[in-house]
Amino acid sequence: MSTNISVIGCGSISRFHFAAFDKLNSQVKWVCDLNETAAIPYVEKFNAQFTRDYQTAISDPNVQIVFVLTHSSTHLPICSAAIQAGKAVICEKTLAENPQDALAITRLAKEKGILLYTSYMKRYIPAVQKAKELLPSIGKRFSTYIRTYQPWGALWDGNPVEGFFHTPSDGKSMVVKYYGGGILVCGGSHLLDLVGYLNGRPTRLYCQMVQPVEFDYELLASALIDTPNGIVHFEAAAHPLNKIGFLRDGWDERIEINGTQGRLEIYSALWDAPYTKDSLLIHYDNLTGNSQEYRFGPVSPFEKADEFFLSQVEKNEQGDQPISTGYDVDELIAHMKLSATTNMPVDVKWKI
Repeated sequence: MSTNISVIGCGSISRFHFAAFDKLNSQVKWVCDLNETAAIPYVEKFNAQFTRDYQTAISDPNVQIVFVLTHSSTHLPICSAAIQAGKAVICEKTLAENPQDALAITRLAKEKGILLYTSYMKRYIPAVQKAKELLPSIGKRFSTYIRTYQPWGALWDGNPVEGFFHTPSDGKSMVVKYYGGGILVCGGSHLLDLVGYLNGRPTRLYCQMVQPVEFDYELLASALIDTPNGIVHFEAAAHPLNKIGFLRDGWDERIEINGTQGRLEIYSALWDAPYTKDSLLIHYDNLTGNSQEYRFGPVSPFEKADEFFLSQVEKNEQGDQPISTGYDVDELIAHMKLSATTNMPVDVKWKI
């Protein structure tokens, strides 16, 4: 593709985006990271320029797109600077650490007429795409079950003594420091995006969470969510069960959508194994009484997502992923936390 890209951030998630750029023959002009060692392999592969200063990568007049792949706590200043510079922005999830910052980014993009995407790549899992296509076939939807059970180890036994999930007595855990929360933010955010993608913007919800006293993040978030297409039963859980799930690898992520004329069941695989693990869709048609399986081989949803984003930027069209996607998820997370704190149902108050 002919557009030039600046990439801000070369952490672990970036490898999937760089793989997409390679496959799509994208022009990476700048690679930015505070850690030059992390950036150099990509600088060399794409014959790009290196900088530690994201303003340098953003201000280049020959760059049209900025990929923001840093931690959520840095997204507001980086995205805002890119939008002010007139660049299209593709930002990793979550768009921000809170809905106020996400709203500020989104409003600025709308004001400036800039394309903005939050990279909720699970929209592009083949089984999810096929389910979206088949939604009209199941009639009036009345109930959806959507969950992500992720193998985070033996956290229910107590605070780990060290590592990524350890909560120190005098500071933040790394999962909160880098990602802004526990299972709801890290895993549930993708599924909240799919709630809106498949069933429409939620209107009301009731949520409960489990956060052990020695932790600074949640291990479980369960909610009932009202949508224009029926009730959604939502759950995100960090668990220690090694052999559960679609592929019996501990990863248990599924969606079941029930309608008056049929059912759709989606099973997706471990997020960071897109080149080795597949997805499955089962479509039950009540008219015929038959079920059809759609088995999809390993496909990287990161590549599919980035292909969509880049093609839309070339056309200068937002397309069918709304500019508010990232804000929507951050607002839902905040409403879920409010409901859990007050132990009361809450109406979702959208600000854009």
